[in-house]
Amino acid sequence: MPSTSNPSPPPDDAAAPPLADFRFIADLVRDHARERPRQPALIQGPIALSWGELDALMDRIAAGLHRDGVLPGAAVALAGSPTPLHAALFLGALRAGAVVAPLPHSVSAADFASMLGDAQAQLLFVDDAA
Repeated sequence: MPSTSNPSPPPDDAAAPPLADFRFIADLVRDHARERPRQPALIQGPIALSWGELDALMDRIAAGLHRDGVLPGAAVALAGSPTPLHAALFLGALRAGAVVAPLPHSVSAADFASMLGDAQAQLLFVDDAA
């Protein structure tokens, strides 16, 4: 007959290995920009951004968001095509400390409005595709 008792906990020396240091993606981009500033980071057709260009663009976006009153923890919504510039906007908002809410532009206006309301975004960025 099988036992119904709970198994013993593993001994202390069987603990899981420690996790690697946590890093923010904006910091990883900055590190890559220092190590390989001219190497491509994002490419789509004729549009290409090097790591250095991406890092500098992220700084400008973060500074602009701060200038416009976006404080860390505020939500920023993005709706647009997946382009290098869209990615830079996403990453720049993260560098500013914003919470990014990517929204699909392929839904009905009513659904989009509902999602935007749920996101409680302080700003909404759209491109021509949206």
